[in-house]
Amino acid sequence: MASSDKSAQPREKIFTLGNTIVMLLFLGVIYFLFFHGFVFANAANAELLAIYEVAEVGGSLRELDEQVAKLPQTWITASSHGDLRIFSTPLQFGASEWYLRVEAEEGLITCVRIHTADSIRYHPEAAPPDKGECSFEW
Repeated sequence: MASSDKSAQPREKIFTLGNTIVMLLFLGVIYFLFFHGFVFANAANAELLAIYEVAEVGGSLRELDEQVAKLPQTWITASSHGDLRIFSTPLQFGASEWYLRVEAEEGLITCVRIHTADSIRYHPEAAPPDKGECSFEW
């Protein structure tokens, strides 16, 4: 009987180690979603607003690209599709991260709009107003 009790001890240690790993992973996800997503959201939104400020309707898209390259962008990611620039903040719980959409025609900016990941039509309450005539098509 004593030998069977000793063989159960390593399994209990493995089970405890597994629980610890699962708990650490869970806490890591909570950190990412809440701490990273909410605490740093203001810093990310501030960087996005700095880009919003330099993007002027009627301005050159090429000049905007040059100005944005000089701005601090710790949190911002950017994508470019022809005459469209999309700048985004990090993922947040509830898809509440902001996107800055800059549309242009023939190299001149026609629209500057902030929206959330959920919809191009949803304008966050704390965001500044749209600049120019903005379409709501992707």
